[in-house]
Amino acid sequence: MTVSGLATPYGFQSFPNYTAGRQGNSINKIVIHHMATTDYDSVPGIWNSRQASAHYGIGKNGEIRAYVDEDNTAWHAGDWNANLTSIGIEHCNINGAPTYDIAQATVEASAKLVADIANRYGLGLVVPGKNLFPHSDFTSTACPGQLRGKLQEIADRANAINAGGNYVPSQSAPTSTSQPTASSSTGKTYIDNFKNGGDRFVLQGTMVNNHTELQNGIYQSEIDELTADPFDWTDNGIPTKLLDDLSDPAGRSFNDGATVRFKAEYQRGTIDKYLPNVGDNGAVGIDFLDGNGIIWFDAKKFWEHA
Repeated sequence: MTVSGLATPYGFQSFPNYTAGRQGNSINKIVIHHMATTDYDSVPGIWNSRQASAHYGIGKNGEIRAYVDEDNTAWHAGDWNANLTSIGIEHCNINGAPTYDIAQATVEASAKLVADIANRYGLGLVVPGKNLFPHSDFTSTACPGQLRGKLQEIADRANAINAGGNYVPSQSAPTSTSQPTASSSTGKTYIDNFKNGGDRFVLQGTMVNNHTELQNGIYQSEIDELTADPFDWTDNGIPTKLLDDLSDPAGRSFNDGATVRFKAEYQRGTIDKYLPNVGDNGAVGIDFLDGNGIIWFDAKKFWEHA
């Protein structure tokens, strides 16, 4: 089974319209679609009655869901040979006809997923028309709507990610009143360290789990070694599904004082946002694409731990 570490399985292969295996073919392209709906949760249920499917779907907030194993053939391109050699990505719309707009968060998550796929399959530089295609290149369709004009942006962002280059999503900084309060210290040095390194991070070390609670409907860990001050479950809590509990052979207890580590698929990535005037050292925001949005870390702690 092969599924991107960026994605969460959702209705995974719960529908009949895909084909097991690739008939001996290798993956050499990615095909971009739009859902033509704003109801993200309706996919993939519609594939129970419609002869179609795709490997992945991306929501309006950038959440990535996996629908079909990459080792299997999804029915998405309208061309059997293209299906056998491609991975199909659906994108949820933020409104309907006639514009079928796409949120910027969806485009940015798409670039991350495209970068991941291109890296794992050795596709090299992502180039529209070479290894990144709109659905309409394979069959007569209006799909992928506005995304046809965004293929170069997706390719450029994906290539920057794989090159370790400068990739700064265009989302605005959060305005929630629960965000850590700013201080007079800018923390510029630590934030510049990340920016100068291409906004990338590697976080492979172990940490101490100070406390775990059920907050906002998910179990989260408070890890003082990383958290920005003042601590807030909504902004700084780390979902336990991102972590391994090394003190428990089953990896699930997360008792106070347990030794934990980020799971392998979450140990590397891109800094998504910066808040330089927060706390004593500034804050860095990471979206692990698990559906729970940005987690904020103290910039100095995160840099020195990584």
